[in-house]
Amino acid sequence: MTRKTNATELLSPAGNFEALIAAVQNGADAVYLGGTAFSARAGAGNFDDNSLIEAVKYCHVRGVKVFVTLNTLIKQTEFEKAAEFAHFLHESGVDGIIVQDAGLAAYILACVPDIRLHGSTQMTVHNIEGAKKLEKLGFKRVVLARELSLEQIRQIRKNTNIELEIFVHGAICCSYSGQCLFSSFLGGRSGNRGRCAQPCRLFYELQKDDRVLKKGYLLSPKDMCLLAYMDEIKKLGIESLKIEGRLKRPEYVATVTKIYRKYLDNPKKPLKEDTDELLNAFNRSGFTDAYFTGNTGGNMMSFNSPSNISEEIFNPYIKKTFSAGANFRKTDVSAYCTIKCGEKISMTLCDSDDNAVTAYGDVAEKADNTPLSYERVYAQLSKFGSVPFNLTSLMIDMDEDINLPISEINALRRNACDMLIKVRENAHRDTARACSYGVIIGKTDENYSLSAEVFTYEQAKELLKHDIDILYAPRHVIEKLADYKGKTKLVTKLEAITNNEDAYKNIPTNTVMCSSLGSGHILSDKYDVFGDYRLNIYNESSIAFYLSNGFKGVTLSPELSIKDICSLSERARSACGVLVYGHIPLMTMKNCVIKSCTGKCQKGSEGFYLADRKKEHFPVVCQSDSCTNLLLNPKPTYMADKLDDLIKIGIKSFHLMFTVEKPDECARICNEYIRAMRGEKVENSMGENNFTRAHFYRGVL
Repeated sequence: MTRKTNATELLSPAGNFEALIAAVQNGADAVYLGGTAFSARAGAGNFDDNSLIEAVKYCHVRGVKVFVTLNTLIKQTEFEKAAEFAHFLHESGVDGIIVQDAGLAAYILACVPDIRLHGSTQMTVHNIEGAKKLEKLGFKRVVLARELSLEQIRQIRKNTNIELEIFVHGAICCSYSGQCLFSSFLGGRSGNRGRCAQPCRLFYELQKDDRVLKKGYLLSPKDMCLLAYMDEIKKLGIESLKIEGRLKRPEYVATVTKIYRKYLDNPKKPLKEDTDELLNAFNRSGFTDAYFTGNTGGNMMSFNSPSNISEEIFNPYIKKTFSAGANFRKTDVSAYCTIKCGEKISMTLCDSDDNAVTAYGDVAEKADNTPLSYERVYAQLSKFGSVPFNLTSLMIDMDEDINLPISEINALRRNACDMLIKVRENAHRDTARACSYGVIIGKTDENYSLSAEVFTYEQAKELLKHDIDILYAPRHVIEKLADYKGKTKLVTKLEAITNNEDAYKNIPTNTVMCSSLGSGHILSDKYDVFGDYRLNIYNESSIAFYLSNGFKGVTLSPELSIKDICSLSERARSACGVLVYGHIPLMTMKNCVIKSCTGKCQKGSEGFYLADRKKEHFPVVCQSDSCTNLLLNPKPTYMADKLDDLIKIGIKSFHLMFTVEKPDECARICNEYIRAMRGEKVENSMGENNFTRAHFYRGVL
């Protein structure tokens, strides 16, 4: 099968070598795969170094690109190993690296500059500003958040030049990728590090005032299917269409790739037989296009089952496409052969990538009896059946009355094909290292500070009576505090997801806290910008990256343990804030779980919870400026009585987050931290089993 030329790339998953063959032989233009470390699908088969090299060779011979996922967050102690792996990938000839960690991205841009860098969907790029910033930094492509609508994607396409990649089929998450700590806080398995335990696929009850409003798999979306929108997507000018599924079996990869290849080449209304084949391959109570069309709600959820409900019935033919020796995918080549009396015979092969090889054979002699016919030579040279090449043209310059064994003709063809295979396999890059890499973090404030983040005006009003240095609050709260004249610095806190351009206009303070690189990019010229924990900062390189890209200060990831923080340099530790109290948001959700379960918007009403099988109650809160939900940890992180453990290692900036707490509770907790920062002994006031130490003493996998 020779692929039809198309500007839009079809990108398929390869969780193991068999799935890779399935993707290639069924029409993928590119595959994405992971190594044995630093991959966001740690549970997939993945590729060790040797099999990864073989995968690159296999794909390149057949004209398929290979992108490798180096897309987990990198601890400081892992950074050197991750950097070495990036160099290995470069030297192995991969076509691009997909990265989440900003610090690792900075390293690759500086030290492996001639490899393509793709921003992972784990970077939560969801607006024009985010895409523009990655483009400016030197990224070649960004994988957009799966929650974006057609119109939002269209606007990003119109306003940026960076390559765009979108998911078109497969599993989607209830939370924005890169914004989920659910698995991390429930069991220590971080989705940001490829080890998500999928607690979102468990059974929950939506409750309010002790009333059960709905039961089921309330956080489990159906899988995405955008097959019907191929024409619209192609017209947008999206460079790459991505199929999810590195944990899926090869039959699934083969089936989905084959069908999307068909409709990408010839967009039309999908035939029922093809949609049925997709449903038979895998589905969770059907498919959804809700994010893409903007039609979110209960219809996009698989309330009754979190798992595949199909019988996984596959076309019997499909297994042949990835069986041993499958040879449906071929690269076009042209051939020129010379057979001249008294000269060595030769055959030159040329491919569409401007590779050319010439093989030579024995000297041709004049025939004494029956000469070798042109037709026989042509027939033998045309036998390309067992090689991954499709012969499109063959020219033969041949003398008459030539005597030559057929075995010599066959050997000439085989040698030419072998030579071209090796050329295509070994298109490695220069292995020279581009630079030595150092991290510079400027002089930091030597003073200790305590900041608090609030959701409501009542919380803010109460906390401003106390001795805190900074108060972060949503715009509508800050606007109500316009007459405040106290010493506490007021900072506007933007929502985690900012698709609306109005979010950046007429901000009522000269300092802003935001959650994304894109927001920092657009605001840093006019405001002092601070980054919250959602920037997922794990290492010194990430700290330096954000501080050199418009941020005045940043907050470390709450997934880091004290041991992890200690691995940072003293200056790095003192440059960052640490989140030491709060019902930390575990998920940021585009699809409002309250609305999807009740059928209508509750206009930000309070008192909604999700109850799990252990009777833990996860508060669900609506953000004020949108219908975005936050799912909160049932137990707040509390460290007032252990604050000295952080002070001893050089942490100077402590951050409190208040969400569902009453104003008097906010005041009590705030005062406990104030006393602890003064060196007073603080007794834990939370009560037994009513709090968590987060990851300070256990860390994450």
